[in-house]
Amino acid sequence: MPNPVSARNLVETGVGPLRKFYGDIAYVSDPPEERQGQSGAYSVVVFRMAAVEVLQSTEPYPYPVAEIAISLSNRKKSRWGFFSESLVKYLKSEEDVKDIMSRRVGWVYTDGQDGRPAPKKVWNRTANAEVDAPAWEVFDIVGAKGNTSNDAAVEHTIGLLDGKSVSEFNKVALADPVVKGNVDLQRAIMDKSFVTALVQRGTFAKDENDIYHRVVKKA
Repeated sequence: MPNPVSARNLVETGVGPLRKFYGDIAYVSDPPEERQGQSGAYSVVVFRMAAVEVLQSTEPYPYPVAEIAISLSNRKKSRWGFFSESLVKYLKSEEDVKDIMSRRVGWVYTDGQDGRPAPKKVWNRTANAEVDAPAWEVFDIVGAKGNTSNDAAVEHTIGLLDGKSVSEFNKVALADPVVKGNVDLQRAIMDKSFVTALVQRGTFAKDENDIYHRVVKKA
């Protein structure tokens, strides 16, 4: 009997137009599907979503369903690893991938565009090195009570600020589902203390056009 698909016990080591959306999990391929690639066979976990609510897309997406396929790996620095890391923040300690069935999940593609998170350092077997690559992450599970913390909501909101003016950030952030579910964050955004604190800590800097950028600290 094949092992169940899991987002835990990891080790080190054609996307479509959707970039950020909510969807009800209608299907998870468990056991994973086997596919053929140039380097041979590989396993993918397929997630199918219903009742899709599009937040960001590269082109109009009028469909109520969506599908995401993520290559299965036990490496933390893999697309499955980064997806898993984001997922378990919203799960109780005894929960795993199977427990998100029928739940409403927020997905974001980490391509660094339009306020989305930056690409990840993903292990590439062909290059035998870590390379910058986008990956799917979970940014919310509606009604989750497990490991969700205010820190996760704050980090998500910080990602919305990068590359925006205060007015642009306010418009996007106050319409964001994560922010809308956090009264303290809404208050901090509206009284400008959220952005002010990030600048004071040296996390963000403002350029000559009043656009805020995350400060990349040198090692």
